[in-house]
Amino acid sequence: MNKRMTYASLALVLSLGLLGGCQTKTDSSKSSTPSTPAANSPTVATVNGKAITQADLNAYRTVRAAQLPNVKLSEKALLQELVDMRLLEQAAIAAGINKQPSIHAKIEQQRANTLIEALLQQKFGAKKYSDAELKQEYDQLTAQSGQEEYKAAHILVKTKAEAEKIIADLNKGANFATLAKKYSTAPSASKGGELGWFTAQTMVPPFAAAVEKLKKGEYTKTPVHTRFGWHVILLQNTRKVTPPPFAQVKSRIQTLLTQQAIEKYVQSLQSKAKITIDLPKTAPTASATSTSGHTSAVTPSHN
Repeated sequence: MNKRMTYASLALVLSLGLLGGCQTKTDSSKSSTPSTPAANSPTVATVNGKAITQADLNAYRTVRAAQLPNVKLSEKALLQELVDMRLLEQAAIAAGINKQPSIHAKIEQQRANTLIEALLQQKFGAKKYSDAELKQEYDQLTAQSGQEEYKAAHILVKTKAEAEKIIADLNKGANFATLAKKYSTAPSASKGGELGWFTAQTMVPPFAAAVEKLKKGEYTKTPVHTRFGWHVILLQNTRKVTPPPFAQVKSRIQTLLTQQAIEKYVQSLQSKAKITIDLPKTAPTASATSTSGHTSAVTPSHN
């Protein structure tokens, strides 16, 4: 699959989690006391000898407000809620729940997520790009994108002979949708082979090349072979792609550039790290691909 940037990239809001709320965390094996409490923060409650500080309460208030912005509690009620949570946490630890492999792994993953979120916020959360930088990225995205979209249907079969028989039937006047429903093995068969609108970049190369050669209303006179099987393709319509205006996607490009910066940072960490991977060898699965000629960038609902 070719790596590419399309107009869809402009419309995609990447969820980076840079400004998301933190979650309260627990020590997976000891107590509920924070490992690095705020210095000199006064104790506002104790639960079986374990302190809850004003800093703990302030942090809980912030998280709770983000999660339940319309639910307001008094300071006393908020503290009681936190006390109850610590009681339940201590009960879970006393029961050994934190030592269960699946629970321990979940706690460690939450801890890692919190650290990663804080790191990315610190390094990239305040990064702002100029209008010139954003416009440059916008221009590159639009330049790399296809200038035309296609609306097509196809019939996918296992053998070339089957495809040639279908083409012969079409030459005799058979209805394309009827043949697709009868013979196609693609998910789109029930819709008469309809694929909807797509750009050439979202299709595997042999399929895209065949579509680009067709005129509106034409079907392929010879079978088209891809890794999915043999296709007979009908081009139903074409249209020019109109990118969204810069002002509409400006904030999304800001997010995209931040994502790219994070990817470069991860790559730099990889280049300096000593990494070994010892996964057992397994056969590749087909879950990453569709059986219709689309690459994995296109959802099955289009097939």
